[in-house]
Amino acid sequence: MGALDGKVAIVTGGASGIGKAIVEAFVREGARVIVGDVDAAGIGRLIGELGHNQVDGAEVDVRDEAAVERMVGQAVRRFGRLDIAVNNAGVGGFAPIQAYPLEEWDRVVGISLTGTFLCIKHEAARMMAQGKGGSIINIASLNAIQPAEGFAAYCAAKAGVAMLTKVAALELGRHGIRVNAIGPGLIHTPATAPMTAVPGLEAAFIAETALGRAGEPEDVAGLALYLASDASSLMTGQTLYIDGGASLKKYPELFSFVGAAGSGAG
Repeated sequence: MGALDGKVAIVTGGASGIGKAIVEAFVREGARVIVGDVDAAGIGRLIGELGHNQVDGAEVDVRDEAAVERMVGQAVRRFGRLDIAVNNAGVGGFAPIQAYPLEEWDRVVGISLTGTFLCIKHEAARMMAQGKGGSIINIASLNAIQPAEGFAAYCAAKAGVAMLTKVAALELGRHGIRVNAIGPGLIHTPATAPMTAVPGLEAAFIAETALGRAGEPEDVAGLALYLASDASSLMTGQTLYIDGGASLKKYPELFSFVGAAGSGAG
């Protein structure tokens, strides 16, 4: 018997990296999952791996409110209900603040923060209509509390996700809906690959952790599974940092690796 038997979940950004690992963990524990992503081919591959009886896909840009609403409706049409939502879709960017392009700021904040808000809005409405509570999990970041050079938009967006999590938990608790967040440190994913490819940068990150290693998507998936399950039934409004102890130290000085005019991924 799995920890999520009979449950239905949505995972945005679910076609790769952390999101994909969460989808796989949820399916192993008995859940049926809607994978929301802009990567239609990645969704298709994941459905092929896990089976259409357990997984369905929604091609969605989380900045598009109508598309988010359709995704939530698809969960209900396909699997009958919605119990769990993991709002993982997010992007990074890199530029010094005095030269940060407005369109890039809008992209990062729009996907990482506004998109999370839109997902919570429609997921919560569905859970409230069902009247049986639920668990919403937002993927924040170590950068919600630890500043990083060049990451003005990303740090601001993820700090916003952490506070949005608290407000949502405060409002939705009366409906039996728990809202928590996960703050990963450096995790090996396709999104972080350009950054870890910079010579010496991953070693600098690891030197600033207590445990002396970066994380893997499965590390985050294990925590998401806990927050989705009844094992965490008294927990809400929390951001749990899974960073190898990086929050105990400091972020590497990124400009010394890539230059204030360089480019990279968050």
